Amino acid sequence: MNDRAVSLLEQYELNITRTYKGRGCILCETEEGLKILQEYHAPQQKLVLMEHLLKNVSALGLVDVDSLVPNKEGTYTVKDRDGVTYVLKDYYEGHECNPKNREELSDCIHTMALLHTGMFYPKEEALGDIARFDLKEETARHNRMLRKIRKYVRERGSKTAFEQFLLSEYDVFLKRAEAAEERICKEDFTSFYQEVEKQRSFVHGDFQYHNVLMCGQRRAVVNFERCRFDSRIGDLALFLRKIMEKYEWDMLLGEKMIQEYEAFTPLKEAERRQLFYRLSYPEKFRKIVSTYYNSNKAFQSLVYGEKLMAVCAQEEKKQNFLRKVFDDVIE
Repeated sequence: MNDRAVSLLEQYELNITRTYKGRGCILCETEEGLKILQEYHAPQQKLVLMEHLLKNVSALGLVDVDSLVPNKEGTYTVKDRDGVTYVLKDYYEGHECNPKNREELSDCIHTMALLHTGMFYPKEEALGDIARFDLKEETARHNRMLRKIRKYVRERGSKTAFEQFLLSEYDVFLKRAEAAEERICKEDFTSFYQEVEKQRSFVHGDFQYHNVLMCGQRRAVVNFERCRFDSRIGDLALFLRKIMEKYEWDMLLGEKMIQEYEAFTPLKEAERRQLFYRLSYPEKFRKIVSTYYNSNKAFQSLVYGEKLMAVCAQEEKKQNFLRKVFDDVIE
């Protein structure tokens, strides 16, 4: 263990028996269980959110989570000599969910449903100025950026092959994104958001297969730094989209995952509408465009060209999936 790690771990009341390097972290075997030390880049305010949410989930005992470990001063961050911030969290022996293993995907859905039973901010704690997620506002913001980037690409002089291909497909996806925004604006989600606010419902914010650990008979969910004030549909939509993209919008698999979630806790009609819109929006296209725009424009575009081709190739399958599962589609 290097001097930097020693100085950081000395700030905790721990009886460490062994340490070893992990992927961008240091794992610590202690008499109090396995811990993980890693850099922390989210706002300090997120630590308060994580503390309260993870205590709620842990108290239920249904899902293991990487709860924060306080240092000797009772706070949750420590800094090294270069001013880099770190946090120490509980951790678990296990392997990340394998997205190619359908049984483990089912485990992920079940784990998500169990996690959501505890993802509520305590009513005795002040929420402060934490903004609730709003689908209409989010969609409008994304669409403004898409229009801005299209203008930028159009006005570039000498265009790369990637930029030429991007422009050839841009209007199709932008039209669908704007149609989604128009449809969402016509929906009345007032009661839906009132329920989210009443329950103080939060989501993991990055519920993907690599954040779910298979630990023997138990499951652990880690990395809550992107948790946000939102309906459980936020996690369900993200997980479904990521898996559906890997499986080219396999209709049977998608239906099965939704049914498995609903077997634990059925979705209300407004939740199904939210799920439909969040899946309908061309999010993968938006992320590719955003990455291109925020990168060095001389970047190697081959990988993103391949990703864009995959999105275009899957679009018809995605529309068929939405039509079959939700009896609706945004043209």
